[in-house]
Amino acid sequence: MRYFIVFVLSLVFISCSPSQDEIQSQIDIAVNEAIEQTESDSQFFEEKIQNLEEKIEEINEEISKTNKDKFFTWGTEYFKSIVDIGYLDADDNIIKLGTGAIISSDGYVITNYHVVVGVQDFALFNYSEYDPEQKKWIDPETNEAVEMLSANWISGSMCNDLALLKINSEREFSNLDWYGDFEPGLEVFTLGYPSVGLGEMTVSNGVVSSLRYFGDTQWAAPGFNTFGHTAPIFFGNSGSPVLSQDGKIVGINYTAYQEEDEQFSISYAIDNQIIQQIVDGYLIRGNDYQSIGVDGAAQNLYLYLPEDDDRNLPFYYVDLVHPGSIAENAKIEENELLFFFGDYYVGQDDFSDFGVDGAPMLSDLCGLINDWEKSADESIELTLYSCSLEEFYVATLSKSGESYEPFRVDNPFEDFTENEINLACLENT
Repeated sequence: MRYFIVFVLSLVFISCSPSQDEIQSQIDIAVNEAIEQTESDSQFFEEKIQNLEEKIEEINEEISKTNKDKFFTWGTEYFKSIVDIGYLDADDNIIKLGTGAIISSDGYVITNYHVVVGVQDFALFNYSEYDPEQKKWIDPETNEAVEMLSANWISGSMCNDLALLKINSEREFSNLDWYGDFEPGLEVFTLGYPSVGLGEMTVSNGVVSSLRYFGDTQWAAPGFNTFGHTAPIFFGNSGSPVLSQDGKIVGINYTAYQEEDEQFSISYAIDNQIIQQIVDGYLIRGNDYQSIGVDGAAQNLYLYLPEDDDRNLPFYYVDLVHPGSIAENAKIEENELLFFFGDYYVGQDDFSDFGVDGAPMLSDLCGLINDWEKSADESIELTLYSCSLEEFYVATLSKSGESYEPFRVDNPFEDFTENEINLACLENT
């Protein structure tokens, strides 16, 4: 009997157990349900991610629009931090020079060397609007006549085309911060006081188009510390800041150039990071950097000789001398030709330094200035030709500012007469 019961139970167990096909079917159903659930979860998360991406894009667009709106609305801090630079002549007329940017709350202003060199005391103006009824420029926030700010020259870098001014005031000023690293494609804005703006703030925008542009010219030698951008600049924009959307200084404009047969020009600016280094390391301490205190342009006598004359002689034309500079202490004067810095030509005499439009560049002279500034030599002799006196002489630059009496010398060039040298004088005066 006992064995019969066991036999019956075994039959029941066998009859109740699922077959292999049924097991596989159940597995397939479970797998399909898991796949369907996974696909559903994946679609759910994809929709969530897409919604988040769309939300982020909307927020970024709103931020961008808000930042852009600030540039086109009077009364923003950006506008307050940009000044129209000029000076008062002997008759108290304001002579406009260019644009500058306030970079500290106590009123330091960065601009181009070529904008302000030759002047010691300046008249600066914040942004303003012309009121035709009152017939005067007013501060749109106070509706009062705009205040003229006085400022003084602090120091400059002739080779990097930078100068630092200081506003004479105890008040705190809105100022601009530095941007840092950037890449091509960065949207930028140029704010300044070009003549086309007729006295009002002028804004243009574009993008950074190239990095490490070789920026040397006849009158500046910042080398690869420059970049190109497509925001148009005009006469009077020199020294104006190139700003990011959030109002930080990407660079300082110094020139624009249009290639032959091209319809549009590219604007060029000095990189904000090299500016910071020069300002913090030298200018804010009152120390000139790569500068002897003159303004002018690198040239070559070849450009003034007859077309069939292939001789060349590099020189630097001194257009003006900055007051109180080591050049003034050396009694160098305007309208003079500088040929030798120490024992070296101020430019290559084999045409190797010719740049844009076949003109020589300032980089050779700047290299000599840089070497002397870094050397232990306290003084150095320069050989010049005075266009007014029609004679060669030697002037001595001194790092300490000590004044040396210049002395006359004979023509150092066997292949050039003084009449030929005078051709450059006649063309530049």
